[in-house]
Amino acid sequence: MPVHDTARFHVASGPESLFARVRQVMDEPRELKVHAPHLRRRAAERGAPLERLDRFDPGAWELVMAEVRRDTGRFVSTTWRVVVGGGHWWVVVGLHDTIVTVIDVEEWRRGFGDRIVRDGELFERVGRLNAGLVAAAAPARGPAAAVGGDCGIAAVPGGGVPGKP
Repeated sequence: MPVHDTARFHVASGPESLFARVRQVMDEPRELKVHAPHLRRRAAERGAPLERLDRFDPGAWELVMAEVRRDTGRFVSTTWRVVVGGGHWWVVVGLHDTIVTVIDVEEWRRGFGDRIVRDGELFERVGRLNAGLVAAAAPARGPAAAVGGDCGIAAVPGGGVPGKP
């Protein structure tokens, strides 16, 4: 599998559209895959309750970070905080709903660090790209969508959704 250069973004510093896109894609509860040998080793070392961490619920899990490919600006993994059995866990979810790793963290840990992209050209590009993806995937909601109302969809001549015929 090819390895791509990635950049890390934190939900507290944005861009907001990136995290709106993550929530749009990860909007339903689902069972996460736990088949990676690396994950199994790490989970055993850390005493992680994989049988409970594999049940993703966006309503109960807190989004912390997203990693994006630098070349495309699209997210390739997300980090979520969940409390299970009194322990705080970060669960890194990669492509195809696969858990990449799990990390036991202290309650106070928030994930701010030097690797977080907070501004600059990449930040702006990721923001623009994901704003477009959010708008293109959002369902049209009545007349407001056709005129760019407060539903978050840009006005499109003749109504509809940007990028959709």
